[in-house]
Amino acid sequence: MIITSYIFKQTSKSVFVSTCVLLGVIWLSQSFRSIKLIIEKGANFSDFLILSLFSMPSWLIIALPFGTFAGCMISYLKLQNDKEIIVMKSAGLSPFKISKPAILVAVVSSVTLFVISHFILPKTYTNFKLLQNEIRNNGQKVIFKDNVFINVNKNQTIFIGNITNSNLLEEIFIQDKTDNSNIVEYFSKSGSVFIDDAINLRMIKGTRISTDKEGRSTILNFDNYNLTVQEDKNKMVGNRVVEYNEFSFFQLLKKAEKKLPNQGKLLAEAHTRNTVFFMPIIFALIVMLTILNDNYSRLVKTYRKTFAIGLVFIMQSLVIILKNAVHNDISLLPLMYLFPSSVLFFCFILLSKKINTYKNLSY
Repeated sequence: MIITSYIFKQTSKSVFVSTCVLLGVIWLSQSFRSIKLIIEKGANFSDFLILSLFSMPSWLIIALPFGTFAGCMISYLKLQNDKEIIVMKSAGLSPFKISKPAILVAVVSSVTLFVISHFILPKTYTNFKLLQNEIRNNGQKVIFKDNVFINVNKNQTIFIGNITNSNLLEEIFIQDKTDNSNIVEYFSKSGSVFIDDAINLRMIKGTRISTDKEGRSTILNFDNYNLTVQEDKNKMVGNRVVEYNEFSFFQLLKKAEKKLPNQGKLLAEAHTRNTVFFMPIIFALIVMLTILNDNYSRLVKTYRKTFAIGLVFIMQSLVIILKNAVHNDISLLPLMYLFPSSVLFFCFILLSKKINTYKNLSY
């Protein structure tokens, strides 16, 4: 019991650190889109943090199984290098008993994944898409850029040739179609802008051209001209595509009954919420089979890590292939459960029976 508790603590720490590292890598690779959106729409840094927080459950579903694998590998390799595993076996502990702490950690990871995929992911992913859509379509202020036409609302367009700083502008052009009988255009060499509830423009040394429907123009030169441009606060937000991650397990099943063309995709996504439970346990058992094996030849030690990593990626690839196959043929759906459960059963048998999986590799 003391040994189990000791290994459990060490493995838990390793799994936690490994998962955090993987989350950091995923966060760095996926956050560029959010950063670009925040910069373009002028949102707050807090919005970026909230978007990252809402994305965390979907990232965790990817990171936690591999974090469990890496954590178990690190922990048990350390025990092996310190000769502690040899001592445990000499004391009469079977490979199954030695691996029990890792299996417990994997079960905790599996339960965590099950809860996240069924109860947390649909809500957080929905909030993520809603906030992302809100930022994309309802920025609170206009972000001016050099040499870019900006449609402030359906009637007014602004173009700025050069921005010297946040307020000073050069080569300003504004087209105003608010008056149905006239199109008004403003040209100015320089000016300044202040954005509050509206966009307040002050233009210096410019020209105002008003053109009626018959093409007659009235030209007015000015030294200073102040113009207030009102942003469209009631602009319509485009229809948002609802993704599968936003639905719960039972919602996906109900939709699968109605949407026959997407039935395979809906069913595959729904049952993936259940099969994700298997992966951390299978990954942990793969580590146990490779490390706790009785064959300690130099050849096996050299390729032990590579063999385990290869098995993990093969397993993950086959699970993805099965999921994609169900998209086109729902008769393959039972294989989504049969395959991982068979692998799980087979791994337990190998571990409990002390079968030497490296027998063919030894000298």
